[in-house]
Formats: sequence, C-alpha cells, structure tokens
Amino acid sequence: MSQGQVLLFSAGGLRLGVFLAEVGRLLVEDQLAPVPFSHPAMAGLMLAGDDGPVPVFDMRGLLGSTPAPHAPGATVALFPTAKGPVGLRLEQLLGTIATYEPLSESAAEALLDQAPDAVRSTLSNAARTPEGVFSFFSPDAFLARVGL
Repeated sequence: MSQGQVLLFSAGGLRLGVFLAEVGRLLVEDQLAPVPFSHPAMAGLMLAGDDGPVPVFDMRGLLGSTPAPHAPGATVALFPTAKGPVGLRLEQLLGTIATYEPLSESAAEALLDQAPDAVRSTLSNAARTPEGVFSFFSPDAFLARVGL
C-alpha cells in the first residue's frame, strides 16, 4: 500500500526515500564555496540560479567523515524552508517509485535501530520494494539535526 511518489537515493551509506512532494528540485552539483567554521555536515555553498547561494549538506558529515568539498556531477536535492532552499548531496540517485509496502512497526524499528546514532533521528518508518528495503528520510528532522 503506497501513499505517494517516493524519491529513492543513497546518502551516508544508507538506502533512503523521501516523498517527492517534499523535494523542491534536483540539481547537479557544480562548484561549492567552502564555509569556514560551519557545521561538520556542511559541504559548502552552491549557486543555484534564482535561489542564490544554497547551503549543501552531506550526511557523511554527521557520521564523522569530512564531506568532500566538491563532488562534481553529484545530485543535490533541494528542500524548501522558510529561509530558502537547503541542499542535501545524494551519493546515488536510485529513481522514483509509486508502489512500496510499508514494513510492520517492529520490522521498521529493527531497521532503524541498525542506523548509526548520528542519523537515526533523521529517519522515520521504512518500506519494502522488490529491490529491497529503505528508510524514509525526514528533511525537517535533518534540518533540525544540523541546526536549521
């Protein structure tokens, strides 16, 4: 039983999904300007046309790895906020789906318990596709986690 189109991707080594309605747009990473003394997950600022400079985050920064200062060709998902869009660098874009089967509450909890502590709060629920399981990514929880 599905409840909306989902964008599947990998980030921070996890297979994730986010409702397509929560994504403002997708961009290809061009150049990022580093931001000194920023959050460890911040990869830098990217010029995004009319949106101006957009902060781009990388989930690997939450896991203790330093995000690459530049990942040319990487897909960046922009999430709208009251202060303007915020980007998340996707390690791999896996496509969109309209059909998936939510996991039972206990199975979802077991999957989420396997996620690293640093990113667990950004995940909610989980589902199965013929290709495997994924956790739902919460843009709002991620933004709160990085202090936005």
